Amino acid sequence: MILTSYGSSSTLFLACEPAMATIEFLKHELVRLPSANPLMELTGALYGGNSLVLGHGGSLSLSFTSRNPSTIRFLMSRSADALAHWRPQQGGVSRTGRKLNLTIALSANQVEQLFSTDAPFKPVALMRQLRARHAAAAFTKGFFIVSGYVARDGTHLEFSCSMPVGRRLVEHALTSLHVSHSFERRGGFEVTYVKARNDIKSLLSAWGAVESLVSLEELEVERGMDNSVNRSVNAEMANLQRETIAVEELRSAFDRVDRSQLSQQTVRIVETRLRYPDLPLSRLSDKMPGRISKSTIDYHIRKVLRHARG
Repeated sequence: MILTSYGSSSTLFLACEPAMATIEFLKHELVRLPSANPLMELTGALYGGNSLVLGHGGSLSLSFTSRNPSTIRFLMSRSADALAHWRPQQGGVSRTGRKLNLTIALSANQVEQLFSTDAPFKPVALMRQLRARHAAAAFTKGFFIVSGYVARDGTHLEFSCSMPVGRRLVEHALTSLHVSHSFERRGGFEVTYVKARNDIKSLLSAWGAVESLVSLEELEVERGMDNSVNRSVNAEMANLQRETIAVEELRSAFDRVDRSQLSQQTVRIVETRLRYPDLPLSRLSDKMPGRISKSTIDYHIRKVLRHARG
């Protein structure tokens, strides 16, 4: 079998104000979760991390790089759980600067396991398996853990794959999870993104990321409260601005008119209005003798404005 390296890199963005779980928080939660399908999670990680390497003499190995030790432990654990005839000495960890490198030398049995006629790593076979919800969740989870990223605002989520086959597999898995998504090309990357908040929450739920899901829901509540306060403040500011303009217009009109042509009631109402510019008309009547309605006050104010216009 002639084989070149498969692979893709992925980015998952959840765009913020303070709140949604950080990438470290979400990944830490995901790697601690038990797996019902370690082979599918490992397969997702393979497509997510440019991980398959063809060496000299036809040898085949998996290679992962991460700054997060928990990610390396996750990959080692899933390899041990998923690969047939696993031996601990197959996995070697080294450090390059701040990055950890995990290399797993595959045995002949393991290569056959991954690339046989109905093997999980081959795209055609994988497409069939990803029709099942649990397989789709495991695949996208493994893909994300290796090369995902989440921003804090929770406004969108992205998988950015360097190979079209990776993007097609991610989209197929998202469709199986009933998660709506869109696609665009950015430079050399195939980007699948999810923007609807309910779809983001559905994906976190499918992964079993309960803590991150709660964090996102708390952010929604905070934003809802902030938006409500902002709307209230904006409405108050708009009302204050309108009232200020109206009072200044009335003041200017009252200075221009011949007050001898106005009734005593009109003069009294306008003077009271100018003395208490911040009071609503419903409370302005409390500052004048007698029972004067809002409509009466409004009538006399408009009367002065008409006289000033000519």
